Parts: sequence; structure tokens; C-alpha cells
Amino acid sequence: MNLMWDYLSDADNWTGSGGIGDRILEHLMLSLGALLIAALIAFPIGLMVGHGRRGDDVPITLGAIGRLVAPLGIFCYFALKIDTGNDAVLLGLVLLAVPPMMTAAYTGIRLVDAAAVESARAAGMLPSQILRSVEVPMALPDLVEGVRKSTRQVVAMAAVAAFVGADGLGRLIIDGQSDEFRSYGMVATGGVLIAILAVLLDAIIVAVGHHFTSPGLTRRFRAPADRPTSASAPGAGPVSTYPTMPPPAPEP
Repeated sequence: MNLMWDYLSDADNWTGSGGIGDRILEHLMLSLGALLIAALIAFPIGLMVGHGRRGDDVPITLGAIGRLVAPLGIFCYFALKIDTGNDAVLLGLVLLAVPPMMTAAYTGIRLVDAAAVESARAAGMLPSQILRSVEVPMALPDLVEGVRKSTRQVVAMAAVAAFVGADGLGRLIIDGQSDEFRSYGMVATGGVLIAILAVLLDAIIVAVGHHFTSPGLTRRFRAPADRPTSASAPGAGPVSTYPTMPPPAPEP
């Protein structure tokens, strides 16, 4: 801990090319770029498959493959085919981020209440309107959860990508173990900052998701004690009750 604090408290480590500030920005841009590209691929496919009830094998298969494939192997493959650096890593991160998002989109749409969909269809809504105005809003918690899973995975694996020459906070971990630096404070700083970045992004995604999600889907209900339960409450109407059988008459 003292070594990490000594590294963080040195102002020279924060400025210039390769400083902590640059590494945080590089890691953030690489992760957000991969997540954006993955969302543009995964969500349309997952939503259309879940809405059309056809092609279920696509998100299921991709989800299984995404859990089995080794991320470092993907990075090494693209590094050999393209070149070491951010371009190869970006493609690898996109492949890692697509399965959780696609599975979440497909599952969320399939689990939408069928009665709500039938009511919208009976009201004369077109299939595209049902998807946009009914299914997607009701599946939004699942979509947010898919983004959260992909974000945690991408932020963590972007550090591993430093093995193939990518920028970001992973460089602090790799370079800190090299003979040139031999700084364990540098290594610890990289690991801690990656964890903090993942937690902050997750909190932002949760906050944005709650803002755009219907209160009924986020279980944000008033407590029973806050609801009017009797006619004596201000502004409360008569309380309806079910009829009950009268108590039995006492025996003589």
C-alpha cells in the first residue's frame, strides 16, 4: 500500500505521455469504443430474434461461445492477423462484449408479458411499434443488465490486452514488471484504478438505467404505510371490502 501511495503521490507519474491521466483516458476510450460497437451489433440482432420468435439458436450459441473462449487467445489471434496495438484489441473486446448484450436483449424480449403484447396488437399497433413502444421498455432492465455484464468484462479484459501492446491502465501492470521500471507500486496502481473504473462505470449505467426505466419495473413503490388505507385519511375515498360471514351466534 505504501508503494502504491508513493507512486500516486508523485506528480511526475500523472503528467506527460504514458502518465496515469493518459492511461485512464486510453483505457476508458478503448472500453467505451468496444461497448458502443458491440451494442450496435448485439442489440438489433437480439431484439429482432426475440421479437420474431425465430433464430433462437443465434444468441444462445453466441452466449455459450462467449463463456468458453479465452480472451487472451482472441487478442493474440487478432494481433497475429492484423498487428499488435489497439486495433486488434478493439476487435477482440467487441467479440467479448457482444454475447452478454445479445443474450440479454433476446431474453428480455422473450420474457415480456404476452398479455401486454396481445393488448398492443389488439389496439392496432404495428409489429415495429409493439417492439419499440411495448417490448423494449418492458425489457429495459434486462438490457441494462447485459450492458453491465459486458462493461465489467471489457474493462477487465482491456487490462489483459496490454500483453499484445494495447494502451490503457494495463500498461502500468505490464511495464511495472519490466526490468526498466521494477515498480510494484506502479503495478498495484494499475490494478486498483482498473477496479475503480469498473465500479464507477457500473454505477453510472445503473443510474442511467433507473432513470429511463418505468418505476413499476424497478420496484419503486410506495410503502404500504404511505398509502391511504381508510376513509379517515385526508383525501381518501371509501375503502371497499369484501363481505364476510357474520360470526357465529353464542350458544345459549
